[in-house]
Amino acid sequence: MSHIYLMKDGNDLVSHCKCDMAYITFPSQMDCPWCGCGWLFTCINCRKAFTFAKGVEVKDSWIDLARRDITNRGLQTPDDDAVEEWIAAMRELLADVKVGKQYVCLDGLFIPVDATMVEFKGWHSKHSFSYIHTPGCGHSRSNDN
Repeated sequence: MSHIYLMKDGNDLVSHCKCDMAYITFPSQMDCPWCGCGWLFTCINCRKAFTFAKGVEVKDSWIDLARRDITNRGLQTPDDDAVEEWIAAMRELLADVKVGKQYVCLDGLFIPVDATMVEFKGWHSKHSFSYIHTPGCGHSRSNDN
């Protein structure tokens, strides 16, 4: 049975990942989002960052993705509790993701690139944006608080 997940969608803006099939990891938000960790996706395989991801249907089970992400983070054998926590958190983060739509990551939220009037309190800060990205425009603007 398939489910919706996010994978790298191109190499625009920032993209250190060169993997062909780059599923995302659980967001790697640290205490300092200005370093880039709070606004980039990370590849589940190579652990390198990229900016844009798109919604896709995947056949990999939630358990397989959780174990791959946790193991690739450096834990030898994740226990069942860690796997279940990862699955619950990722299901919540991916709940509004649509197949074929492009997203960016910011402070614990996956946001469609065509979103307008985005306001939210993230894991680290409060954010308010007029828009994320205008297709074909090539730039974005923010009014972070």
